Amino acid sequence: MVEYRTFRNTDTPRLVAVWNEAFTHRGAPRLANNTLLERYVLSKPIFDPAGLFVAEQHGECLGWAHAAMSQNPFNTQPVGVVCLIGVRASHCRQGIGTELLRRCEQYLRERGAESLQAGGHWPNNPFYMGLYGGCDSPGFLKSDPLAEPFFLKHGYRIEQRILVLQRSLETPMKMFDPRFMALRNRFELQFGSPRRLLDWWHECVHGYVDPLQFVLHDRQSRGWVARTLVWEMEAFSVHWQRPTVGIFDFEVNAPYRRQSVGRYFLSLIMKYIQDQFFTLVELHLEETNTYGLNFLRSLDFEHVDTGQVFIRPI
Repeated sequence: MVEYRTFRNTDTPRLVAVWNEAFTHRGAPRLANNTLLERYVLSKPIFDPAGLFVAEQHGECLGWAHAAMSQNPFNTQPVGVVCLIGVRASHCRQGIGTELLRRCEQYLRERGAESLQAGGHWPNNPFYMGLYGGCDSPGFLKSDPLAEPFFLKHGYRIEQRILVLQRSLETPMKMFDPRFMALRNRFELQFGSPRRLLDWWHECVHGYVDPLQFVLHDRQSRGWVARTLVWEMEAFSVHWQRPTVGIFDFEVNAPYRRQSVGRYFLSLIMKYIQDQFFTLVELHLEETNTYGLNFLRSLDFEHVDTGQVFIRPI
């Protein structure tokens, strides 16, 4: 008989074992030990053991699931997130995932959730950035073949699709634009470890990947022109056997858009990354961002996967 309970401190090695058996696709690196799970999940101050559910039989962990409330301060209603569900391949299609999902949903309802979301995506991605999905949190990946039919079967619908885009840095970058000369004289690039991110929720979600902040400044006004965060995707680099860097939270200040500033800014960042001997760069963009997708495709970024965010009204 399968028994269900909440997380205990001694569970971590067994969670890792299930992870390595349940998540074998491109977007989930194999875990060599407990370190990454502890860093990106268990060590966070918002981690609640009551939201992580374990299914076991005769002392063996068969699967686990994790739910958490988003603490994004700008949400108009409380959002509960089913962050992850994993079941050993040998015990799939036996109702274990369904019961784990039910317990996650019950946990979220008891804590006031008015909307249920399956798959973390900014700003409702309290856990697993750095551990699942790539350079950011794109929801559940299509390369994870069990996720979509499972959530659709249980009453969820696809709310967002996020495209995972990558570009090799082993080939020449065709990024020249005649406007770059004037931009080079007008702007300067600065980067380093940020003393703090934009707010505490950014710190909680993004701070654990220890990003560098790149900022393009106007030489005259000293105001920011464009900014982004960049991090070394260590676990994914090992998984893909390619030194990889992720770029996220890319933003061009409104007055400077449609002036080739974004292209110039990204060219400087990618040149710096290439000089550090990284061979792959990854970004995520929502499927509806046509302008951004066309921009990245013009720079030879390739679509390698798709993340999907599922929602279910309560």
